[in-house]
Amino acid sequence: MTLQWDGPLNAIHTSSTLNASLNGNPVILQLPAGTTLADFSANTPITLRDDDGIVLFAGRLDSLTRDEALTLAASIGALDVDQTLRGAQKQALAQNFNPIIRQVDSAMFPRGEGEYGRPPGTNLWASTEISDFDGDVANSSYSGDGKVTLLGIDVTHENLLVGIAAGNSKIDLDHGGGGRTDLDGEIISAYGAVSFLDNTIVLDTIVMYQELDGAIRARYLAEHIDLDGDRWAVRGSGTYFLPEYRSLRAGLTAGGAYMEDDLDGKYLGSTNDYGVELGEVFGGVKFGADFLSGEVFGSLLYHYDVSSDVDSDLDFLDDEEDDRTVLELGAAHRLGTHVDFAIAGRTTLGSSSTEYDAINATMSYNF
Repeated sequence: MTLQWDGPLNAIHTSSTLNASLNGNPVILQLPAGTTLADFSANTPITLRDDDGIVLFAGRLDSLTRDEALTLAASIGALDVDQTLRGAQKQALAQNFNPIIRQVDSAMFPRGEGEYGRPPGTNLWASTEISDFDGDVANSSYSGDGKVTLLGIDVTHENLLVGIAAGNSKIDLDHGGGGRTDLDGEIISAYGAVSFLDNTIVLDTIVMYQELDGAIRARYLAEHIDLDGDRWAVRGSGTYFLPEYRSLRAGLTAGGAYMEDDLDGKYLGSTNDYGVELGEVFGGVKFGADFLSGEVFGSLLYHYDVSSDVDSDLDFLDDEEDDRTVLELGAAHRLGTHVDFAIAGRTTLGSSSTEYDAINATMSYNF
């Protein structure tokens, strides 16, 4: 947090009311009559107002409970950095798994003989996804874009799929406080799936590791905060496929995802821990149908963020909305004997603190 006041330097010894800025936000700091900033201590009664005169805090700082201190910190911008990272990490949880989920669905959807589908064997694929997003965190908002690029290979044998993928994921966002945050790094991921009861039930898992590097910039910071660390994430789900109706294949799916960032931020010679854990559960429907020499596919999933249910401190970083509903629609087309191309779009429906529009393109080669 940075504190700056306007006026002559000797005002610190003569004035009990100071026009100041906290993290670039104008505030009025009022001390008891006859008390100056030079006399200030944690047991000095103060009144803190925003530039509209609204009281943000009145009382003694040493009387604050932990929750009251966090509420005050959020209202005066002292948690801007944490809230910004929270937004970036929520978007990463929303986007990083999706190219691999598409490969799992492509391989494990039950299909009849002669229907469009990926043949058993080895599959080499490349995928890129770009997204444009907006979101809310406590007391602030952000907007930005993201990109995920992955190259992977997997093998299907009877009822089993195993694969590995590597690439890069990047997020850039603008946020309150006139700042910008970027966070990116190389990804490596292992994934697998198994089907039971003649492909009626499919269980899948994705495990992901990412090196993290980035920076946070804001107009009130003396220099940018240099971010460095790593990320572990895992996602698992189960899908029950309903009997095929004409050419329509549909499945009911449910699961969860977890992500942990071990992240340090270096600023003015000191290092702070910005690590965070995120989790969500989800459920909905997946569907697909043959169309010409390919298929159309999609999903409608409801996601609920459970992070703040386990760690109440996150209520001071998150917006109150913990859920989002995501619709995906796409199409795949066989370009040749061994080559397939798929394109899909995703969007959030209704109001959510994590909103995005994304488009994904995937090319695969079967051999």
